Amino acid sequence: MPKELIILYEPQMFDLQNYGGITRYFANLVTGFNKMDKVAARLPLAISKNYYVRHFPQLFNNRLGRLLLKSRRKQIGINRLFSSIQIRKSDFDLLHATYYDPYFLKDLRKPLVITVHDMIHENYSNLYDDAEEVIAQKKQLIDAADLIIAISEYTKQELLRYYPQYETKTRVIYHGLPETGLKPASEKLPDQFLMYVGDRNAGYKNFETMISAIAPILVQNQALSFICTGGGTFTEAEANLFKELGIDDQLMQINAPDPLVKQLYMEALVFIYPSLEEGFGFPILEAFKNGCAVACSDQSCLPEVGGNAVAYFNPQSSESIQRTVKELIGDSELRNTYIDLGYVQLKKFTFENCLNQTLDAYQTLLRNTHEH
Repeated sequence: MPKELIILYEPQMFDLQNYGGITRYFANLVTGFNKMDKVAARLPLAISKNYYVRHFPQLFNNRLGRLLLKSRRKQIGINRLFSSIQIRKSDFDLLHATYYDPYFLKDLRKPLVITVHDMIHENYSNLYDDAEEVIAQKKQLIDAADLIIAISEYTKQELLRYYPQYETKTRVIYHGLPETGLKPASEKLPDQFLMYVGDRNAGYKNFETMISAIAPILVQNQALSFICTGGGTFTEAEANLFKELGIDDQLMQINAPDPLVKQLYMEALVFIYPSLEEGFGFPILEAFKNGCAVACSDQSCLPEVGGNAVAYFNPQSSESIQRTVKELIGDSELRNTYIDLGYVQLKKFTFENCLNQTLDAYQTLLRNTHEH
């Protein structure tokens, strides 16, 4: 039976990320759509090191391919070529780009969809060497897109602050957490610990302010550890800061695979999320799912995702951070209240919702295109 809707995903982000929220989102969409009866999702990959597509068909994912295409530059080159050939064929209904490089625009004869994840390059351009290039490319795709998906109301408002003319082609579709059936690891972890997930070095992540704010809590309670997962090993500057604060023995960094991340959430006293700006805030949902109490910044989209299931602090106030975290550590009943509210809040962010709303957005776009 022929498929009624064919979506082509342009694969550039899978060259840029081995792990990460954006590629996980697109890999989930491809998998989800391909399970539906009347939809086919294609992701033309010649070869990729990305974790989420390790079971996807890849043209050169064999011994010879891996040998000949060792360098990332060659992999990017072959993936661009392969994807450009598919785009020129035009045997699909619409193209959904995975990031902002407009290399494919000259070949495209079909409607274009893009997802805008955040406006962090625009809002914090001083933090990125390539900000100018990314902003220019992103603008080109925002101008060219027939539909823009924003992953939160906050992201939509930020987008419209820069591009107010595109309100009518922008639609908010929240991320959802797919059911993975993942089992937690069973590593030996400290008895009591707080946790932090992801990148620590970008200024907007606000890690240094947070760790300085809660250092007195750690100094007071030597049995309490602080575990960072992801974000790479501690830098020399971080190690010096921890020493200065008198907490260097209590901090650990783990590059944890998914089962261990799950175990960390399940056993942590509190997950702390001090960001000044995020596009969505996936880790909040992961904490909810795994029954972990969350202390979180009250900025950007985070209250939108956290709802009433999170203990909020002002991320610019050390006193506010410290007070909120201290209260959660000291009160198991309060933690359990937030954990229960988290399970309820999580129901608003199912992957089924994300998939169905994305499909609806595609179909609406195609109907409108055919009418004109």
